[in-house]
Amino acid sequence: MRTGILLVCAMAGAWAQAALFAPGVPVKFEDACAKANQGKRLMVEGYVDFPVRFENSDKTVVLRVRPSLASWEYTVGASAAFGHGPNNVETPPDSYKNRDLRLHLADGQLVTYWNKVKVSGTMYYAPGAAPGAYTCALKDAQYALGSGSQPPFPK
Repeated sequence: MRTGILLVCAMAGAWAQAALFAPGVPVKFEDACAKANQGKRLMVEGYVDFPVRFENSDKTVVLRVRPSLASWEYTVGASAAFGHGPNNVETPPDSYKNRDLRLHLADGQLVTYWNKVKVSGTMYYAPGAAPGAYTCALKDAQYALGSGSQPPFPK
């Protein structure tokens, strides 16, 4: 009996973990922050960069995700823990630029600011600071390689 209960608990935990990191439903950036999407697992595809400022003592950061590097329109936030594991972003130097961004995807692949990524997460409302202000963000974010990259802008 006890073994059966443990098996059911283990299966429920595995299912919950799989659901937490399952890819979200693809949405357009302009639709991501719609009230109907609150609490739903969504996916947007775009470029990530650091917020204007954050504390190096923070364990996580809300990155900004936008449809193109040339526009701040429809920016969405996405959480990432600092580290070198899957779905982590490496801590940048004290005086950082977006080109310092190093993001580890769910499969362990390392990408930079120039790579397009698919970001899945559960949408919630959260204001972000300008530039790149956002009205919603994705928590428990999972990152996967997107369909392209943009060449670096001149320094």
